[in-house]
Amino acid sequence: MKHSRKILVAALGLLVASTLPAQAGEKKVNSYVRSGDGTLVRDSNKDCVRSSSKTTKLLEECGDAPKVVVKKEPEKVEIAIVEEGTVLEHVVINNLQFAFDSAVLTTEDKAILDNAYTRLAPYKELLQKELSHINVTGYTDTSGPEAYNQKLSERRANAVADYMVSKGTDRGHMIVKGMGEANPIADNSTRAGRIRNRRVELDVIKD
Repeated sequence: MKHSRKILVAALGLLVASTLPAQAGEKKVNSYVRSGDGTLVRDSNKDCVRSSSKTTKLLEECGDAPKVVVKKEPEKVEIAIVEEGTVLEHVVINNLQFAFDSAVLTTEDKAILDNAYTRLAPYKELLQKELSHINVTGYTDTSGPEAYNQKLSERRANAVADYMVSKGTDRGHMIVKGMGEANPIADNSTRAGRIRNRRVELDVIKD
């Protein structure tokens, strides 16, 4: 019984301490007692002293308010948009010997294209029925300014597309674009790698 009384007295003492009015040099702020320099006054248990149990604003730093957990939104994810359709044929032509600053096909280039063009023959009917199309994509190595290489890759892709038109392919069945220095397939620091990266790719896409 005596032990219970001690606990009750201690509890009452804590309650009284937590609701004591502010002493000289102290002030009440939102029902919490702060010292003259603005710091929170704490009791012997290191709990914040409140001048009233009816607080208008609970303080997290006193352990009276639940911590606010901010849900972090996931970082923006760049999504690569892949063109719809199935790739029926993929042809990489990386040995076209364009002259410097030129998109003119040489006789040797045309012979190479003739050989590559034969791989597209099985899809002629699909193209005519507009059930597929051909992506003609030009690339360069990293020699020279990037902006210039972008334009050069477009010119060379168009040169290949124009030759395909001369062979009977409808230009309306092609999507022609240049990608400049993007998507290298070899090391640009070597001559052999740069030759491989100067390429045109043909993709037959089933719509």
